[in-house]
Amino acid sequence: MGTTKTFRFRNYDIHPDPAGETTYAAECVSGDEADCGAQSGDEDEPTKVDTWIAKHVRDTGHQRFRRTVADYATAEPGAWQ
Repeated sequence: MGTTKTFRFRNYDIHPDPAGETTYAAECVSGDEADCGAQSGDEDEPTKVDTWIAKHVRDTGHQRFRRTVADYATAEPGAWQ
């Protein structure tokens, strides 16, 4: 006879971590053969990134950007299934 195994899986509740800071950034992806690659750097407010984008458009004419938002989360054990 073979052996049998039982696996139980646990759910986790995911919540924003109030102790973590949200950051915003942008990278210029304009370019014909390669992306420009200019980056705003991490900012604590999205309006700062918008200002950086506006200045980059003004200075270069580039109009395509990849924006990112990063935050922290906690995973707290929930019920077993």
